[in-house]
Amino acid sequence: MKHTNHHFQHLTTTWLWILVCGVVVLTAVVAALLLTPNQEPVDAGVAVVATQAAPRSGPPTTSSPTPTIGDTPSSDKGPHTLDHRSLAESTATALYTWDTRTSAYTDVYARVRGWWMVLDDGSNPLSLYTAQFEGTGIDAAAFAHLTSRKAYRTSRVVENRCDSELTKYVEHPAPWQGLHVCTVTVSVTDRSTSDTGSTPYTASVSVVANCPPAESAPRDRCALVAFYTDPSRVVY
Repeated sequence: MKHTNHHFQHLTTTWLWILVCGVVVLTAVVAALLLTPNQEPVDAGVAVVATQAAPRSGPPTTSSPTPTIGDTPSSDKGPHTLDHRSLAESTATALYTWDTRTSAYTDVYARVRGWWMVLDDGSNPLSLYTAQFEGTGIDAAAFAHLTSRKAYRTSRVVENRCDSELTKYVEHPAPWQGLHVCTVTVSVTDRSTSDTGSTPYTASVSVVANCPPAESAPRDRCALVAFYTDPSRVVY
């Protein structure tokens, strides 16, 4: 009888320890779940800006605060308009219009650079401007060579499609209201003393404009925050 009681007590103690261990493990799992931050779903609309902008740690979600505008590099802020389409067209034609007979390279480079408004989140640094500006086919060395030939370039708008008119924008809308993307196609003509009859060609520029009611935009006009001349980054 004593042996039976001893065996029963041993089994009871064993099951008690198993139960206690189970409770401890369950408590740890629940605590871990409660302490793990909720993962917000990634807003697909951020893809447009994230893929076009400079690399960053990760795309913002729709709940993230809208970036604010930092200092601009020039007193010339560009066209004073609330029409993002008009700003996009002005940007595209300005990029593809210059005259070595009347302007130095620094003048041509700085003209649209003065319109570029840098975001405080660092997503559109001036290094991006430089790379995309040179994507139009000129840099300091090329411009110096063209100057010796008295070269000049003119352009006119052929087509301008914005926002919902662009397939990529529909698939990945802008992350905040007031941010617009336009792709402008311009007809470009190059002339020089040695080439007076060049055939016009077309070039496409995607322009990103930040307009009211975005908190990061000027209150009374749209601001140029990016443009892309690299064919791999143009939005269609």
